Amino acid sequence: MAEKRTYTLLITKGNDPDGQYDFYKERIDSQNDFSYVEYNTEDNELTDEVFKEVDVIVMLFGLYHNNKELFEELFEKSGEFDVPVLLVRFFGMGFILKELEERSDAVVGWNPHCIVDAIETLVNGRDWVKPCDTGEKPI
Repeated sequence: MAEKRTYTLLITKGNDPDGQYDFYKERIDSQNDFSYVEYNTEDNELTDEVFKEVDVIVMLFGLYHNNKELFEELFEKSGEFDVPVLLVRFFGMGFILKELEERSDAVVGWNPHCIVDAIETLVNGRDWVKPCDTGEKPI
């Protein structure tokens, strides 16, 4: 049995009229066998030290339109610090912007098992093969 680890995640939080962040937290916290430490983009100063500690940047697509500059900054930091990006679709919608999909290392919906699987896969250095993908085409 593999040793359990605690993942360090940087999660987008900001102008969020649809409550995507809180819903994401409910989903990820429902996974009893998944342990993580959270930084987020509203409550933490995004220093280089934070990016050196982070295992995965979790971007919630539902926050994109109200936080475009933040997303751009996170994509830049992802490249600078070699941190994979997990893009989580807007809850209740299967599509995402193709430009964001192309810049992300993995894209998943809201199934908490899929989110955890994607994080573990990205951290272990394996390519994401979309086992939880809905199969819908990005726009």
